[in-house]
Amino acid sequence: MLEQLDKNLERVSNTLNHYSKIALGVIVGSMFLAVILQVALRYMFNTGLNWPEEFTTFLMAWMTFLGSAIALKQLEHINIDMFVEKLSIRGQEILRFITKLLMLAFIILLTYVGFRFALNSMNFTSNALGIPLFWPRLSVAFAGALMIIHMLHFIVRDLREVIIK
Repeated sequence: MLEQLDKNLERVSNTLNHYSKIALGVIVGSMFLAVILQVALRYMFNTGLNWPEEFTTFLMAWMTFLGSAIALKQLEHINIDMFVEKLSIRGQEILRFITKLLMLAFIILLTYVGFRFALNSMNFTSNALGIPLFWPRLSVAFAGALMIIHMLHFIVRDLREVIIK
């Protein structure tokens, strides 16, 4: 049962990570084009648009949180293992498992607070784009949900490895 759950979570986690990378590429490309457009208009035609700054700010939020979810999936977040390495192999495994549980708890809290923040922004619109602030602020909850899936996969995989040993 744990093996099947691990395989399913791995498949879902990998698929979501793949599409997150694609979305991140689209976001970075869109930001690049908006900035180039604004710079070109300002320096070539001595005019400008009022929306690119706000647009890139909103995309920056999405880029930050999606990038964080991708980094979590690839285990590329900063960690300091100087003290962990002084423990026995078993102690390292236990500490890393506890760390993953604590991270999961924090990510669940982050996702909840992020979703409440987005919901509370439903009735507010942005100045330049005129879109509900729900959409840019949803980036926290959306990426948090991705991170929850990635962390659940890591935890189930660790549990499965302990049971196999």
